Amino acid sequence: MKNKLNWLEAALVLAPFLLVLAFWNQLPARVPIHWNLAGEIDRWSSKSSILLMPLTSCATVALLHLIPWLDPKLRRKRSSTERMNTVLPIFRLLFATFFFFTFLLVLCASLGAFLSVGRIITTSVLLFLAGIGNYLGKLRPNYFIGLRTPWTLESGETWRATHRLGGRLFFFGSIGLLLAEFLVPEPIFIFLSVTAALLLVVWSFVYSWRHFHMSARPDQSSP
Repeated sequence: MKNKLNWLEAALVLAPFLLVLAFWNQLPARVPIHWNLAGEIDRWSSKSSILLMPLTSCATVALLHLIPWLDPKLRRKRSSTERMNTVLPIFRLLFATFFFFTFLLVLCASLGAFLSVGRIITTSVLLFLAGIGNYLGKLRPNYFIGLRTPWTLESGETWRATHRLGGRLFFFGSIGLLLAEFLVPEPIFIFLSVTAALLLVVWSFVYSWRHFHMSARPDQSSP
């Protein structure tokens, strides 16, 4: 299973470069790199910018490969490293998939396809967050990925509690917003999605602070 995930991850990372080679001559001199909330292109750049997303994908996936060796929290606890090694392939695949579909969106728009960009991007982000949320509770304390606040990094107990509940909020919140996509106009749907994301960030700080001061002790960093 792990080998299949690695092959799929490699395919998602490399495919954009092959597509760029295949369509390079058809690409216009300028490609879109940003859309406003109305789904209209409001920023352009040279066509070499089409490589930005594939390069970001490469860098992110490479970093996720290196985390077990770079992170001192994981190096100190062999059991944490072993558990993270079962979760990180899934996270790498989720990131690679998200970057690949974002790249496809930019490529199709550059080639003249008419797309509902705002809704597609927001839907992609929500699916990505639902996937992340499904595995968030399995993350071990580390400095690179997860809900990293001063209190989750200080206490393993607070890390576990925040990530277990945060994972449920990410998953069910994203699914709820995906269902709302069919019930509300696109601008309202995008506004609700952005607001929910900001509220989740605020919640992670407030909840981890409260949990740490009410029930956790410092230096409980073991998984």
